[in-house]
Amino acid sequence: MLTSSHILIGAVAASRPNMRWWHIFLAWVGGFAPDASIFLMVVYSRLVNGPGVDLWNNPGGLYWQEPWQTYSAISNSFPLWGAVLLCGLLLYRYSVKHKPLGVVILIFGIGYFLHISVDFVTHADDAHVQFWPFSDWRFNSPVSYYQREYYGQIFSVLEMIMGLSIVAYLVLKFRRWPVRIAAVLMAIPYFISLMLHF
Repeated sequence: MLTSSHILIGAVAASRPNMRWWHIFLAWVGGFAPDASIFLMVVYSRLVNGPGVDLWNNPGGLYWQEPWQTYSAISNSFPLWGAVLLCGLLLYRYSVKHKPLGVVILIFGIGYFLHISVDFVTHADDAHVQFWPFSDWRFNSPVSYYQREYYGQIFSVLEMIMGLSIVAYLVLKFRRWPVRIAAVLMAIPYFISLMLHF
């Protein structure tokens, strides 16, 4: 999915209008965080190699090289981030002293884990290694969020409908203007994607 969709899913799943502002921010960051290594790779490649470097084509693209594959495996690991989410839950449920830390981990972790879960079923031949460090197996989904040969056109329309629905929900439910503005900004990539696909 588009990174903006992951951010919006994290926002709607892990934040509420009555939360502290930084808890709301954490939900959004949790939805973004698994893609941080991709953004870092793009910035790095532009600074070091210039605009002409191949990033995505398998196997020659930079994304498929080290250390980026290791970063991607760590960022998308179900065992690793499942353990983080479990720690947050245990702190929240069973520790009075560390309950606030448990809340922080849970808010961030819910957005994060939803991101990698959705990626699991929407990446076809560009699937992540999501069971690192125990396995380098990749699930090549029959559905891609962008590749036409894997229903990408259909999925991108459904994704846009979902994303814009979440944007509308956040604008209506959250009274804080920074949240509303951020939600509206998250809608821009859908229209860019629409122009590129059709």
